[in-house]
Amino acid sequence: MYLEFFGLHRHPFRITPEDDFIYMSQQHSRAYVYMSSAIWSSEGFVVISGEIGSGKTTLLKKTIRNLEGNLKLLNISYTNLESKDLFGLILRKAGMKVEDESKVAMLFQISDYLEQMAKAGTPVVLTIDEAQNLTRENLEDIRMLAGMESMGGPSMRVILLGQPELKQAVLDIPQLAQRVKLFFHLEGLSPKETAEYIDYRLLVSGHGGNKLFDGDTVREIHKLSKGIPRLINKLCDGMMMCAYSEDRPFIDPHDLKSIRKDLLGDDLPVNTPKLTGLKKREHATPEQTGTSGDLAGVGQALVRMAEALERIDSRLANIFPDEQSARRENHGVPDNVKPLSPGRK
Repeated sequence: MYLEFFGLHRHPFRITPEDDFIYMSQQHSRAYVYMSSAIWSSEGFVVISGEIGSGKTTLLKKTIRNLEGNLKLLNISYTNLESKDLFGLILRKAGMKVEDESKVAMLFQISDYLEQMAKAGTPVVLTIDEAQNLTRENLEDIRMLAGMESMGGPSMRVILLGQPELKQAVLDIPQLAQRVKLFFHLEGLSPKETAEYIDYRLLVSGHGGNKLFDGDTVREIHKLSKGIPRLINKLCDGMMMCAYSEDRPFIDPHDLKSIRKDLLGDDLPVNTPKLTGLKKREHATPEQTGTSGDLAGVGQALVRMAEALERIDSRLANIFPDEQSARRENHGVPDNVKPLSPGRK
């Protein structure tokens, strides 16, 4: 909704992975190099772990998009699998029909496929996202596949990506852990990287004006998100939506307090200090409202949300007058009747 308002041509803070938006911090660059080396090394086996939303899937998409040369990629993103499902999925990704659904038969079929590819000089790369969901048996099967030898060395290169528990799951199988050439863990971005990340995404989206997010605001975003890109996106998107709904061409840092619970699902601790370096916003006291502090806060939040929705609705009415009028008629509301504003009875 706010793209035109801020002069953008793309949404800057989607939470879905978009590899052309990826900000290559130092650690993301290292992970990318490790994944690329695993693809072109005859003994390539890399495990990339990281918190939810740290950019693992986006990195994988970038790696796949930039692949060049003669190789066969088997990319698996669905990992809630039964014992033999992994072999069946690998065969289908290889473009082969499962001839016999018994696990032993599928193993021999995969082995024959790997031999044929090795003779043709075509590397086979298995990439598995969300690999923390794999069972121990699945991981044992991957160890077995990675251990298959051809004349040029191992027949299959492997890249596993997953949440932090993936690393421990691999380490719990010593024979598998010994085959892994590199373990790498993606941490959250630093405060400096968080600022660069926000500026980079706005730049890619077409924003060429002054900084929307000042230093104090970025520091609070980093504190709340712990530098996790997906959470940074949620907070920035929420603040830009607040600005748009209130017709403000600037970001109000106090919006972080009002949206963090809705976006992150957590509450501010009791006696939470005010946002660093930010002035306190004027609010009615509990005595003035005649309610408890908690109820006053809820009431203020509801009023503000209602006002924001009303402003957005009026904005849409200006853009699509016929459509809005038709919608009101469908609900039996005459055009001369306006919605009830917050606080009116």
